[in-house]
Amino acid sequence: MSTSRKAPATESFDSSPFNRPITKVAVVGGTHGNEYTGVWCIKAIEHQRQQLNKNNKSKSSAAVNVFEQFPTLDIQTLLANPRAYMENKRFVDTDLNREFSKEKLRKVVIDETVMEECDIRNEFCSEDDDGINSNGGSNGALTYEAVRAREIESLLGPKFTEDTEGDASSSSSCENPATDVVIDLHTTTTNMGISIIIPEGDPLMAAAAAYVMQKCRERYGEDGVQCCMHALPKREDRLNLSSCGRHGFTIEVGPTPQGVIRHDVVEKTEAAMHALLDFLHLRNLELQNSDNANASPSVLDQLEQTYPSGIVPCYRSAPAVRPGELSGKISWPNDPANPNFPALMVHGSVQDRDFEPLRVGDPLFVTLDGTVVPYDGSHGEEVHLIFVNEGGYYYESSGTGIGVAVKSQFDWQTGWFLVESDDEGGAIEEVILEEKDSYE
Repeated sequence: MSTSRKAPATESFDSSPFNRPITKVAVVGGTHGNEYTGVWCIKAIEHQRQQLNKNNKSKSSAAVNVFEQFPTLDIQTLLANPRAYMENKRFVDTDLNREFSKEKLRKVVIDETVMEECDIRNEFCSEDDDGINSNGGSNGALTYEAVRAREIESLLGPKFTEDTEGDASSSSSCENPATDVVIDLHTTTTNMGISIIIPEGDPLMAAAAAYVMQKCRERYGEDGVQCCMHALPKREDRLNLSSCGRHGFTIEVGPTPQGVIRHDVVEKTEAAMHALLDFLHLRNLELQNSDNANASPSVLDQLEQTYPSGIVPCYRSAPAVRPGELSGKISWPNDPANPNFPALMVHGSVQDRDFEPLRVGDPLFVTLDGTVVPYDGSHGEEVHLIFVNEGGYYYESSGTGIGVAVKSQFDWQTGWFLVESDDEGGAIEEVILEEKDSYE
């Protein structure tokens, strides 16, 4: 058996995106309103900005001031879901991080004049004094998060090109959105440690993820950080907020309760974020000084030293099969009286064991009478569980259940998963079976 690269990128390694400077960076907190760590981090960034601008002299007391440390980057912040944040809720009506499909965005009409006059980065703008959506009530039947998603897309994007003759399916993702990189900060109630989540097929973000993993492992150990890659190479197929930018990068840290700010979790989140900003800034400097023969080894050279084969370990998430999912899950049935209350309890043997293997026959759930329900192989003989008993996944609109992944690898120079090949050169793809309703 040998390892080969899957679907090589259409661009060579020496061409864009590695040779395209990154300027506009958006750091997002509060996509889920009760994940306070991300909100703390963006507030800290804005505090650093104020301290740096005070009398044009004062220096921030922060250990890292992102504006001093990474001056080639134009860093802006975004409070994604201000209303849910104020109410300490994951969302008001629906999960904001599932609202960025073409079908959903095109249903929302926004008033561009209002957008220009309103602080979209911190406020919900499509509302009049009576609490009714603007534009004469044209958005009245839509959820709050649906309208807020369109506001965000108008600020960070556009995500999509214009339709051709009204055909929504004919459009593709916009190649030149207003934002180069969207960094979305999340927390989880599960034992995921520092988890970096990127899409397949984005070589710049793959290289950045490899760099962030290296830096975080130096500080938190080999098991302190993992990379999860979604098999969604096309931006137009992604439902999440970070897909509004040209590149998307999600940082997820846990465990921490919802609605709680923990110092250690903030530190881990900032460590990953600063490593990402460091990668982008160093690459910008290298592009600016490309003619300097005496320049120190590039950040890409460092990656080649850390990963001599170009191969980086990761977890490949299962494909989404139900509404509300960014990736596939082993779902549980819900209580008939409450769609957000599970009818099965996660078994103690898998609790807090994120990234560990689960095999057919292993305990998975427990019924009300104490009966153990084993894993039935619905996603393969052996899988690795992620987001085990995540509090946010009790909600139907977020996709209920436990995340599923398999161990994998990617090539940081192309951003593509690797596949195993047999001795005769035939490709053997990793397979995750489509979910069946085996626990209903």
